[in-house]
Amino acid sequence: MPEMYATPESSNVAEIGYDDQAQEVYVTFLSGRSYAYMNVPAIVWEEFRNAPSKGTFVNTVLKPGYGYRPA
Repeated sequence: MPEMYATPESSNVAEIGYDDQAQEVYVTFLSGRSYAYMNVPAIVWEEFRNAPSKGTFVNTVLKPGYGYRPA
């Protein structure tokens, strides 16, 4: 698992991280569940990191656009 970054401004997402070699975005929710979103380009990771709402980004970009698995 890559280095994770806390997201204290989020009401739903606790931590996010990116594995650039595997092109996987890791998301840990406040519920404790963690998921890896696969085949995510670095530019999308940067957009996610800079998104004002991490939860909205997950629901509108990552979930519908990329496959995911429990991490």
